[in-house]
Amino acid sequence: MPVNRNTIVRLRTIDRCLQRGRQCTLQELNDACYDALNELGYAEELSLRTTQRDIQLLRSSELGYNAPIVVRERKYYSYEDPKFSIRNMPLSERDLQELSSALDIFRHYQGFRGLGQQEDLIARLQESINLERNQEPIVWLDTNERLRGLEHLSTLYDLIRDQKPIVVSYQSFRQRTPGDIQLSPYLLKEFNNRWFVIGHPWNGKAVMTLALDRICAVREDKDNPYVPNTFFRASEYIGQMVGVTRDPSTRPRHVTLWVDAETLPYMITKPLHGSQMLTEKRPDGSGILHLEVILNFELERLLLGFAEHLEVLAPRELRHRVSQHILMASTRYLKS
Repeated sequence: MPVNRNTIVRLRTIDRCLQRGRQCTLQELNDACYDALNELGYAEELSLRTTQRDIQLLRSSELGYNAPIVVRERKYYSYEDPKFSIRNMPLSERDLQELSSALDIFRHYQGFRGLGQQEDLIARLQESINLERNQEPIVWLDTNERLRGLEHLSTLYDLIRDQKPIVVSYQSFRQRTPGDIQLSPYLLKEFNNRWFVIGHPWNGKAVMTLALDRICAVREDKDNPYVPNTFFRASEYIGQMVGVTRDPSTRPRHVTLWVDAETLPYMITKPLHGSQMLTEKRPDGSGILHLEVILNFELERLLLGFAEHLEVLAPRELRHRVSQHILMASTRYLKS
């Protein structure tokens, strides 16, 4: 059974109280657990029944502890073996396998948030749990360690967390030389294996999106104050669109698509957007999909990827732009 952080804190606190032959009443254990949680910012009342359940959990094999907790004089809890501690228990074979799987996943993120420097830590962890690395990884995530800009993720993450303004040396594809951009960063977003930082610039625009692979350098701006995010709610700003580009003032539009019978099952199992709904299933196996989404470049690119298997029915401007792209592409191919 998975347990949350609070449960782990309480179990470790009880274990610490009972180590080296010490005896505690139920109320003393309860008070110690409350104090430990309170230090972490959890100020809710802790019932004696919760502490009793924690003791039973320690005694049981559910988490593999099987702690030898006994009751003396009908009120004092203690370990029958004074040398016992859950911290001294070796990892089970199952634990080792799960830790090995976690390390496999961790390795895939070495290129992200500066985790490439943790290779030595991973190697030492692997050695300490005595697991052989002879087999191929079971989990493989789609990452690109050669992508430019990943080295800035760690710095940007820390600056966003600490609400610090930044100066970004940025060179777009249209610029010959980099230029400085002053920005209050709000969030990091990954899309299509590229990372972006979204924030408020000092040039008057409400929101700016910068690709990390075009960032040459980033540092804290010590000359200007941080501007808190009053421009958008992150969940709505990101959730209403495909990709990363939009104007915060724009609203989602009603998008209607016809999808052929061959592609519809795939699109149902992997929706284009979280708002996608199947509104009509036709006798020939094709269907009509409805989305509430921001109209942007990334959405157009996504729709164009389905070629003849999809038709934009509405809105009119999106249908026109997609049809123009298809017409230009077909003209290019017909020339050859």
